Amino acid sequence: MDDDEHADASDEVTPVPSEVLVDEDRDDILEEMTLEQREEALQRSRWNVFMFLGIAVILFGFALFPMPFSADYQASLGGAQATKDVGLIWGMPIPGDDITDVPVRVDIAIDQPPPTHAELVAFMIQTPDCTDTAALSDGQVQAENGSSDHGFATTMGRVTAGSEEQFRFRIDPGQYCLIVKFRDIDGLNADASGTGTIEIDGRVWPNQAIAGLFGLVAIVLAALSFVGAQRHGNEVRAMKQPKEASVESTVLAAAGPSGPPAAGPSGPPAAGPSGPPTAAEASEEEDGPAVLQEDEDGTTWLDAGNGYVYRRMPDGDFDQTVFVPNPDGEGFVPHEA
Repeated sequence: MDDDEHADASDEVTPVPSEVLVDEDRDDILEEMTLEQREEALQRSRWNVFMFLGIAVILFGFALFPMPFSADYQASLGGAQATKDVGLIWGMPIPGDDITDVPVRVDIAIDQPPPTHAELVAFMIQTPDCTDTAALSDGQVQAENGSSDHGFATTMGRVTAGSEEQFRFRIDPGQYCLIVKFRDIDGLNADASGTGTIEIDGRVWPNQAIAGLFGLVAIVLAALSFVGAQRHGNEVRAMKQPKEASVESTVLAAAGPSGPPAAGPSGPPAAGPSGPPTAAEASEEEDGPAVLQEDEDGTTWLDAGNGYVYRRMPDGDFDQTVFVPNPDGEGFVPHEA
C-alpha cells in the first residue's frame, strides 16, 4: 500500500523547467552593466569595427588582384597559333554559368594578321593535358556549340594591323589551356605559313568569388559591431550625463517631502479696512492704535495717524469708511478725497 502511494506521488511530480535566457533577460543584463563594463564593451565594439573593415579591405584586395599570364604565337604543323597551359584556375566549385564563375581576360595586340584570315578566335579548353590534340580538338568543337565546360570568343570578322582585341571569359574552376589562332572562311587555320605576328597577355581573377563573399561577410560583421558600439556609446553618455529632470519631477521636488502645498481657501478673504496707512498698521501691531473715543453702543474710534480715524464696530469689524475729526470740534465725519 505504501509503495503504491509512493508511486502515485512520484507520478504527480512535474519536472522543473530549466531557465531559458530570452531576449528580455539579455536586455536586463545589458541594463545592469556598470559604467566600466559599458566602456569596456564600447572599446571592444570599436576595435571590432576597425578589425572587420580591415579584413574586408584585404579580402576585396585579393578579389580584385589578377593573376597575369602570357602566351607565344608561333608556327606549328597545323598552322601558326598560340597554345598556353594556363594551369589550375581555382574558385568556387559550382558547375554551370553563374555569378561564381572565374573571370578571364585575354588582350591581343595585332602586329600583322595573315592576309587570308576571316576572323581571330580564342578558346579556353578545360583539359589537364595541353599536348593532347584530340582533347583540344573536341574541346574547341564543344566550346563553339556553347558548352559551359569551355570558353569561346571571336572577333566576328577581320582584324587590322596595329589594332587591339580583348576577349573575356567566365569559366568554372579547373585546368585550362588557351588557344588563339586566325581562321579562314572555311573555319581552318588561316596562317599555315606563320606570317602573322601578335602579342598575347591574359589575366585571371580566381579569388573574386571566394574573397568577395568573405569580404561581404566581414562588412556585415563590421556593421553589426558599429550598431553595438552606437548602443554602448549612448548608454555610456547617458550614465555619465544623466538626463535633466522633467518639469513634473522638478515641481514635486520643490514641494518637499510633504508633497504639494495644501489647497487654499475656497473663497476670497474677508474685506478689511481699505484705507489705513502702513505706519498705522505697524503701530497697531506693536503698541495698538490710540483710542480717541468710545461710544455707548461699543463703537470705538481709533487714531490711525496722519489725521485719519477709523471706526471699529461693536462686533470688532472695521468700517470701510475713513473718517477725520469734525472741523466743528465734536465727533468725526467721513473723509472726502
